[in-house]
This record gives sequence, C-alpha cells and structure tokens, in this order.
Amino acid sequence: MRKLKGNIILKSGIISYSICLVLLGAYVYPAETGDHRSYEIQFFTIRLQNQLNYSRLENIGIKKIIYPGFRDDETGGGLYFINTQFRTLEPALEKFIEEFDFKKLDLCTWMIARKFNWLENTGLLDYQYENKTRQVIRKLDVFNPDAVKKLITVYKELASHKIQCILIQDDFTLRYNEGFSNWGKAKFTTVTGEPAREELMMQKNTPYSLNWNRVKMNQLNGVLKQIVQRCKSVNSGIKVGINIYYETPLYIKRAEAWYGYNLGEILETGVDYIYLMSYHRQIKDEMRLSETRSRALFKEIVDKAYQICKEKLIVKLQIRDWNTSEQIPVDEVKTYLNLIPPQVHRVCFTPLTPDDIDYLEKIIKNKQPQRYTKGHEEEMKVRR
Repeated sequence: MRKLKGNIILKSGIISYSICLVLLGAYVYPAETGDHRSYEIQFFTIRLQNQLNYSRLENIGIKKIIYPGFRDDETGGGLYFINTQFRTLEPALEKFIEEFDFKKLDLCTWMIARKFNWLENTGLLDYQYENKTRQVIRKLDVFNPDAVKKLITVYKELASHKIQCILIQDDFTLRYNEGFSNWGKAKFTTVTGEPAREELMMQKNTPYSLNWNRVKMNQLNGVLKQIVQRCKSVNSGIKVGINIYYETPLYIKRAEAWYGYNLGEILETGVDYIYLMSYHRQIKDEMRLSETRSRALFKEIVDKAYQICKEKLIVKLQIRDWNTSEQIPVDEVKTYLNLIPPQVHRVCFTPLTPDDIDYLEKIIKNKQPQRYTKGHEEEMKVRR
C-alpha cells in the first residue's frame, strides 16, 4: 500500500480554497472559544512509577494515559499484567494502578491481539502463503476456536482490572497473505462452497479473492465483537478502542484486501473508539510525498475518518521519528495538529516518555493562532 495516491483535486478540476491553503502550508481550521479537545498520551515504557505529575498533566489538557500491557519479543516477550493465558513478565500494570491518580486522569491499557511473537506452534498459530508455500507465523489463528477462546479470555481478564479503556494493537488484522491455516481454508470452503486454492484466493479483484476478503473481514469483526462484549461483561464502564492504519478511511477496497479492514463494519462491532494512526512522517515517507502533499493527504484522511466515525474518532500524532527516535520539532507537530478539524475532540500523542512533558506542553499550550474564520473561508471559496 505504499503507492496509494491522495486525490485532492475536485472532479470539476478546480481546487477549493481550503485545499489551496493546505497546499500552501497555511491552512488551519477556524478558531473556537478555548480548546475543547481532550488529549491522550501513549507510553512505550512501563517504568512510570513515581515519574508523573498528574496535576500538571491535567492542567495541560491530558485526560488519558495509555500504558503498555505487553512486550512483543520472540525470546523475552510476554504480558505486563497477571493473567491465566500467556506468560506474565511482571505485574507492572497492577503496580501502576496502585499509584495511579484516577481522580485526575483515565488509564488505558494497550494490548496485542494476534502477534504473540514468543509463542511456539501448538496448533494455535496462523499460516501465511508466500513464494507458493504455506508457512507458520507467530500470530494467533483467529479462525481457530481454541485460539479465539484464549484471546477473549485474556482480554476479559485485562478488563477486570481497574482501568477505563483497552486499546487493541494494530496487529488485529488479516493481511493479504495470512489466514491460510487449515481452519481458515475450511471456513472459506464452508462459506463459499469453493475449494480453498491459495493462488486463486490471493489474485487481485477476482471472485475468489473478493470472497476471501469478505470471509476474513467477517471473521475479524466477529471476534472483535466478542472481545468488546466480554470486556464489558466484567467491567460495564470500560471503553474499547482499536488502532487503525491510516489508509483505511480513504482507500476502502485496498484496506479490505490488505488488512481485512472495513471501517464502517468495525464500528458495528461495538468498539467505542477508532484510533487513527495518522503518523505524518510515516505517511510522507511511505508514499514519497512532498511536504505540501503530505499535509493535504493528512487532512483528507482525517476528514474522511471523521465523516465515518464521528465522535468515536481519536487522531494519533507521532512526536518522534520512527527511524531516529528523535523528537519531531514542535512547530512541525503543531502544523499537523492544526490540520485536524475542530469537530475531532480527541487527539493522542505517541510515543512519550516522562521526560517529554515540557515538550508536549509547548505543543498543546502554544498552538499556532487560527487565521481564518468560517465566514471568511466561505466567502473566499472558489466556485465551481
């Protein structure tokens, strides 16, 4: 999905005034009275005990902390909370809960769903089809009832903790070459009445592949719905969110083929939040965009996601470069923050360490001035 293109030209061939402003790097959304957004911060480290000033975070505008519940490593992987299904590395979540100030902030736990890299093949793992061969991969087979039961149980156990939210990791997908376990192939045959022939199932835009995409989406959504229901059965107030790749809102058919994702159908599972991984540097790099094109596509992706998700949308912004791990300049992050429409009331910054709070305050508290009002924009629009 690295060659996708953002369509920013109107069908009439004329670019609207607001899009022109994006291309010029000048567009920001109209100002509202005060900042009505709530902000979330996602940590990649579990070492947060006695490291956070909760009053300061609250004053900055932070409403929620997202805490890692897993370490995804082939040799040293495991979970950071007590459970009966997988290896517990240490009860870090339980310790953090003991000191957490729930009067000031909400606590969310970030949790994997398929990619348990440390698991051996005990019949619960999936298979991918590559180079004309089937190979086992270290991901749970969501077509296998035993694997699904194990997954739902660990989520239920996580939800029983004193937390307000669970964020499902972006590994809860079935990529274009995955799902080829015996269980997955049997499901395809049961649903379609056709033999499960890998070569045909992977060909693009054929009846075989389109049927296979549908089978995968239905299976993922069915399991997701069970996760949501079981979590809420033990903690009625808990919210469940899921990380979604940035292509998903805009390139629907490709997202269905590449990830087994359809955003509208995901919402029907009962999830409370869609965390859109709109990481601007990643998008710019993967799609080889200029800065102006990057801003325009970012805006288009977020706008489309909001049209679908409405109040359930949470936009994620990266504050570090994935390649260097260095902090992204404050002005650069603020530029993309200001491209998010005011209707989006939740923004999540990732990844943070306790040392990033000063930096984060500069982003939130000193946003660029809003330069255009709704009335001014309407007057200046280029008419078709």
